[in-house]
Amino acid sequence: MNLSELWMGEKVMIKSSGKIGIFEGVNSEGKARIKYDNKIFLVTAQNLEIVPEKEVFPDIYAYLERENKTLEAKAKVLDITFNHTIDLHIEKLAPHMKNELSGRILDYQLEKTRLFIRDAIDRNFPHITIIHGKGQGVLKSEIEHILKDYHQVRFTFSKNGGGAVEVWL
Repeated sequence: MNLSELWMGEKVMIKSSGKIGIFEGVNSEGKARIKYDNKIFLVTAQNLEIVPEKEVFPDIYAYLERENKTLEAKAKVLDITFNHTIDLHIEKLAPHMKNELSGRILDYQLEKTRLFIRDAIDRNFPHITIIHGKGQGVLKSEIEHILKDYHQVRFTFSKNGGGAVEVWL
């Protein structure tokens, strides 16, 4: 792998450990700086693999299930804080992605939404809020499609003047 092909904030896997972290740049010795669990690891290019954003969550979620990780450990790995609300504005959700293509941002927001819903169900939360913003309605529409896949939820888009959805699990 050529480190110059990586973007700041891109998700990468350290092959030797299976850890998925964030590319933070290259040090003076030519090693990649990878942030994982609030620590910086220095890794050679040969020990890295780019993890496409769409593929990160299903694969890592399956790994965590296989390894019998707790929901708190999953949250740490998946960068989700478990309160009853998720704000999908990219500036809050993943500031490092604010200059990405809109399609890539939307994919990221939808994956985070799916994980948030799944983990809220796993935690038996009775109620959650998903803040999607008002915008042009693209994200709102996609969230509605996602929510319809879960037979155990009811929802309304009346919160925050239509900029958020309330979900009852």
